[in-house]
Amino acid sequence: MQFFYCSIVYRAFQCKHNMNKAFGDIQFLKDEIKQLKLERRQFEESVEKDRRDIESAFENERREHQQLIQQMAGQEKAMTAQLIEANRDIQNLNVEKQMLIKEKDDMQDR
Repeated sequence: MQFFYCSIVYRAFQCKHNMNKAFGDIQFLKDEIKQLKLERRQFEESVEKDRRDIESAFENERREHQQLIQQMAGQEKAMTAQLIEANRDIQNLNVEKQMLIKEKDDMQDR
């Protein structure tokens, strides 16, 4: 009978020890899960920040590109206007040249 009682007490202590170990393991796993969730949240925040930074950089690049296109379009218009003016000057000089050639020919004919 005493052996039976000792066996039950021993098994009870073993059970308690195993339960304490299991509770410790459970607590360790809970802490590990909390840590992993924290790391995951930090990673997701980092990814989101990187995404915003990339979008911002892309938007800035797009804006600069658009400004450059507008600037080049303005320069093209100015150069076209200068070219038109230069062509007019050439035409006027050709007219003057023809008039001078005609005057020279008229003077030579006299």
